[in-house]
Amino acid sequence: MYRAGLRDLEIHYTYKSRWYFERAHKILSALIDSYLSLHSPRKFLIGLSSPVFFDALSVASFLDELQGGATTIMATIFKNVIRPESGLAVVGGKRIEGYRVPADLEVIGREFGFSSEKLERLKYASRMVAKVDNVAIQDGFPLYFHLMVVSKDGEWTVIQQGIKTLEGLVRRYHWTSIKVRSFVEEPHTGIISAHKEKIVIDMTSMKSDDCRKACVEAVTHDLRKLKRLHESFSKGAQMKLTDLEEPVENIRLEAPHIKWVNLQSLSKMNPKNFEELLSYKGVGMQTMRFLVFACIQLYGVYPSFEDPAISIDEAYKLDENQNDKWIYEVMDALKESSLEIFLKKVSYNRLSSLLYTVES
Repeated sequence: MYRAGLRDLEIHYTYKSRWYFERAHKILSALIDSYLSLHSPRKFLIGLSSPVFFDALSVASFLDELQGGATTIMATIFKNVIRPESGLAVVGGKRIEGYRVPADLEVIGREFGFSSEKLERLKYASRMVAKVDNVAIQDGFPLYFHLMVVSKDGEWTVIQQGIKTLEGLVRRYHWTSIKVRSFVEEPHTGIISAHKEKIVIDMTSMKSDDCRKACVEAVTHDLRKLKRLHESFSKGAQMKLTDLEEPVENIRLEAPHIKWVNLQSLSKMNPKNFEELLSYKGVGMQTMRFLVFACIQLYGVYPSFEDPAISIDEAYKLDENQNDKWIYEVMDALKESSLEIFLKKVSYNRLSSLLYTVES
C-alpha cells in the first residue's frame, strides 16, 4: 500500500516542525487558488463534500502523513486562504471554534448580504448536522470538530470529525446542502473511518424509518407508557439488547437514565416528524437512546444497528469514475498552480501514486 495516511484516521501526538506546516500551507494555498480559477467556487464546495477529493488535497500537501490530525490543519489553512471575495467563506474548526459558528455566520451573512431568513437556515443546518452526528448516530465518536464552508449563494458543505480518545481513532463525516434531501435520512456524502463498530444506533438509515416514526408516536401519543417505562428503568430494571427478542450477539447496550422533564417538554412541543423531535434542545444522546429502547419495548420496532461508516478505500470504489475525476482535477490544478517546479513535481508524483493505488 502506498501510504497509511488518512486511510488509518488515527491521531498520533507527535511534534512536527514549523517548516512542515508552512510547506503544507504553501502547497494548499496555491492549489486552492488554481482550482478556483480553473473551475468554480461551487465545484470546490462540492469537492470538499467528497472524502476522495479531501484525501487528494491532503496527499498533495503532505498532510496525509499526519493521518487523522490532517483535518484540523487543513481547516486552519482553508480559513487562512479562502476569503469571501472568492465566493466562499469558512467558519468553525476544532472545539471552541466550532461553537463560534453561529456568531461567525452573522459576519459572513453581512459580507454576502444574506437575508435574515437565509442566515437562520444556515444556522439551523449547522446545528442539525452536529445534532445528527452526535445524537441520531451513536457510534462512540463524539464530535470535536465542525467546519462549515458557505458560498455566496447560501449553499454549504460541512466536515465534522469525532474521536475515540483512548484508542486515538477518529471518524470523519461529510455533508453538503447540494445533495441533502433530508437531515434525518441518508444525509451524508460520506462517513469515513478505519474501524467498523460492532454496533451503532443509526437513526438516519433507511432501515430506521419505522423507528423514527415510532419515536414521534411515542412522544406525542403514548406519554403514559413512556412514563411507566421510565419508572421501571429508574428502579433498576435496565433492559439490554441481549434481553430482546432479536438480540445482537455479544452486545450489551443498557438503556440510560434520563430527565423525565425533557420528555414532558418534548411532548408539549408536539413534534410533527423525527427532524422536529431531534431539533429540540432537550433531546441529547441519552434521551434518544431511551426513545430507541421505548420503540423496541412498546412497539417491537428496531432501528438499524449497522455502522454506516466506510473506509477511504471503500469510498474510492463507490463511484470510481467520479473519484478518479476528482483526483485528476486536483492534479490539473497543481500543474497550473504558481508553485515552484520542485514542489509541483513532488506533489504531482504523490497524487499519481495515489491514483495508481486506487486503480490497482
